[in-house]
Amino acid sequence: NKHVVKVLDTNERISLLQVECKDKSLNLGDVFILDLGRELYVWMPPESGRLERIKGMACAKNIALVERHGQAQVHILDSDWDQDETFWSHFGGKSAAKKIARARNDDEDYWKRTSEQVTLYKVSDASGTMKVTKVAQGEVKQSELDTKDAFILDAVNGGIFVWVGKGCNIDERSNAFLWGENYLKQKKLPKWTQVTTVLEGVEPSSFTQWFGDWEEGKKKKSFEPRLFQVSDNSGKLVVEEIANFDQESLDGDDVMILDALNSIYVWVGAGASPKEKEGAQNTAKKYLQQGALPRHKNTTIETIYQGKETPTFKKFFRKWDDKLFQSDERSVESMRKLLFNR
Repeated sequence: NKHVVKVLDTNERISLLQVECKDKSLNLGDVFILDLGRELYVWMPPESGRLERIKGMACAKNIALVERHGQAQVHILDSDWDQDETFWSHFGGKSAAKKIARARNDDEDYWKRTSEQVTLYKVSDASGTMKVTKVAQGEVKQSELDTKDAFILDAVNGGIFVWVGKGCNIDERSNAFLWGENYLKQKKLPKWTQVTTVLEGVEPSSFTQWFGDWEEGKKKKSFEPRLFQVSDNSGKLVVEEIANFDQESLDGDDVMILDALNSIYVWVGAGASPKEKEGAQNTAKKYLQQGALPRHKNTTIETIYQGKETPTFKKFFRKWDDKLFQSDERSVESMRKLLFNR
């Protein structure tokens, strides 16, 4: 059962959205993953972004290792994006590559439209017939899931998820996928819509991304560190926040600012320009001066160089892998070698 997902880059997060397996679903500015079960193709066309490419590869590797227990092979289509016979056979043949639309730059609007339509339903079949009751639409919350029940999350282009609480009985667990299939028929959804059974406690990111308040069994911190990217590609210094950041968000071609409240870290990538390196400290000082947050009067600004990160700096990231920065560059090619040893 093949399906295609789009790696969506918005200011809020990197997300995955399901699209129809047709050439018109593709465009030259986004990364797509073709999932054939035992084979995964990460399609990275020429106009797609660095972070989307890295996230797409990391996501495919995670699917292959975790969801498929190492039984799936990942194929990376980069410079050969328009050449792979097997990939294009699912989109009408290689000639379709010439008809693919240019970059759309509509990720933000696309995510907003989709997330506003996401709906959570409680499932019941006490009467012998499946009944769904709407719980929430748009802003769905983790607290609305009850461990004693099963729920259907209709994520529109993100697919259908049947969440099964730990308190559900064996029959309810075994009926979960069937409920999802019945829901597809009831709502007359496209046949290519993917149905995923999700067990409480082992929820994949493709499910949790729809819950704005999802917490992995830990309390929210009083202050969440913030990461900003500093770039001067346009000749003007631009500072942009990266939400839900991780180590892969650190761009070796730029300078990053990590706000840890009483410490401001200026992380300097190996490929950052002299102007970016020079301006980063001043940008951090300006950021510190204009901030409305109450801070310690002795808040420090510390410069960190790529590959020489301190233990204190590393702890602000969910997980840290020193191998990620063994190469001077944080290019897509070096990430490809790190993730897949090729």
